[in-house]
Amino acid sequence: MRAFWTMTKTNCKLLLRSIGFLLCLVLLPVGASALHMVQTSDNYADSHGGVAQIEDIDSTVIMDVKTVSVIFVDAAHDEFSELLLQSLAAEDWCSVGHYRSDPLTLDALKALVQETYDRSFMTGVVYIPDDFSEKLVKGENPSLIILNGEKDGRVDLLKSKINANLSVIAACASSADSQSQAVSAAKAAFDHLPSVRTIVTGDSDALTETQMNQLRDIGYAVAVLSLAFVLTGCFVANLVVTESDNKALLRIEMSGVTMIKYVASKALTAVIVTLLQTAVVAAATTVFVGTDVGIPFGSYLLLVGTMGLIYNLLALVFGLFLKNTTFAIYASFGVWVFSNLLSAVYFDFVTLPDWWEKLSLLMPQKWVMIAAEMLMKGQDNAYESYFIASAAFLLVILTAGYLAARLSDGTQKE
Repeated sequence: MRAFWTMTKTNCKLLLRSIGFLLCLVLLPVGASALHMVQTSDNYADSHGGVAQIEDIDSTVIMDVKTVSVIFVDAAHDEFSELLLQSLAAEDWCSVGHYRSDPLTLDALKALVQETYDRSFMTGVVYIPDDFSEKLVKGENPSLIILNGEKDGRVDLLKSKINANLSVIAACASSADSQSQAVSAAKAAFDHLPSVRTIVTGDSDALTETQMNQLRDIGYAVAVLSLAFVLTGCFVANLVVTESDNKALLRIEMSGVTMIKYVASKALTAVIVTLLQTAVVAAATTVFVGTDVGIPFGSYLLLVGTMGLIYNLLALVFGLFLKNTTFAIYASFGVWVFSNLLSAVYFDFVTLPDWWEKLSLLMPQKWVMIAAEMLMKGQDNAYESYFIASAAFLLVILTAGYLAARLSDGTQKE
């Protein structure tokens, strides 16, 4: 047993002397935590009264698909245009952004919002001309311009609601003696109008918008963290390859240490590396993000650490089988790329085909996301489901490691 602990201590010392290992151990978790800090849902700078104020429309990204998201490009920016926005923002099904603009032509409007359309899920953009209030007071049609996002079939609901609210404002504007009286009358009218509280069906415990944003942030962080664990696992695998190449593996076996104990020592080293890296994740996340990540912070670290152990051991098994560090890195990196792609951590906000959803269950990252969502919903079986799935991953990996050890053992004896 003394030889087992001696090998484990030696493994850890060798790893800690490697600059590359230390960089992967620290820098990638820090980078993932910094990425976690970045807001990924939208770029609304300030929000008041239900209307989000947009300062820079070029950098705005909207990923909310649960509500009808619309940006008003407002060239009038007076009480009537503000009233129209507030009347729509009062509806639960509508998310309203407000961008103050100079008067624009149709072509200039399209050019202004094109980039936002290209990278967002948005129902539409509504342009309010500079003569909006003047025409309302005169009883004329203010001629709003609505650009359809062509990604949301609810645009007809948006158009009908805008027309209905415009009719109320126009009626009040044409009958009142002043603009302030018209605004007061329109507000009173909107207060008595029935509003649609929701147009989204689904589970009663569906995530809130804040929780959706937090879950998406966790997904992006997990994508980078999984790479960090893969690379540190490759350093552990490199120990196996190096010892095999310089005949140290043969000398270890001749000393009476069985191949199973040898592999167990490397597996324990992977466990220690995982614990160290999880501690770095804890420190970096606390500094960059804080402990409020949408789920209990200890649970977040537990999910990440378990996923990290899976990838550390997977890289070790590749090293045992392939006996080549370069090939082990290629194989580990390839698995990481496809697992992130199939688990949909990059685009969890879109609906995936049924076959993709089923295939994603073979990826550890997907189970981290499932467990995190269950915890956000307060479901008691979140840990049970996650650890059953993780145990299955570990069982397959450890079985493969055992087979690799038996093959190596046979090779050495020959």
